Amino acid sequence: MEQIEAVLFDLDGTLIDSEHFYYSNWQPILAEHFDLTITFEDWLALFAGHTLARNVHFLKKNWGIETSEAFMWKETRAAYARADMRTISLMPFAREILQNLHAAGKRIGLVTSSYQTTVDTVLGHHGLLGFFEFFVTREKVVQAKPNAEPYLMATKLMGLAPVNLLAVEDTATGLRAAQDAGLRCVAVSRQAVERARLTSADYMMENLFEVNEMLL
Repeated sequence: MEQIEAVLFDLDGTLIDSEHFYYSNWQPILAEHFDLTITFEDWLALFAGHTLARNVHFLKKNWGIETSEAFMWKETRAAYARADMRTISLMPFAREILQNLHAAGKRIGLVTSSYQTTVDTVLGHHGLLGFFEFFVTREKVVQAKPNAEPYLMATKLMGLAPVNLLAVEDTATGLRAAQDAGLRCVAVSRQAVERARLTSADYMMENLFEVNEMLL
């Protein structure tokens, strides 16, 4: 794909295998404070890829749970600290695709609904921060995914036309944001529940090795 000059990666579930980490820290909080039990499949189907604000609203709308962003932020951040986010592993072939894209002269950015502290902790631990020109994180935008704002910001930072950019996402939330910004998007997921919601993607892959083969 010679026309592609830059690749914009999502973080959670795309470059890092973080969804089970988030689930394993949210579930005890939901059980202890709200007597709610969800499965990992529930997490993937209902919560993954969304912001804290959306998930707090979703808890109230679907289960009548009265809580606040401030409370859930405090509880989840404390849980993440105890669990140590540095234990989150990379997705298979994440390091290699970044190395290969860099060697091929492709520019790389990160567009995530996670905060910069998460990016710094996890990608910093794995020594990958240097591959990215910039990080569009939650605190840098007003509207997070599925709003197009994060990808519109990334497009502006790259200074390239959308046709020369490719987004790599693993959730319908991210896919919608990228496509609404005018970008082509490759969906990468091994989760059946996500793949069923990603059929509108321009390309569908099971792993980053396949993305690497397509691009290079």
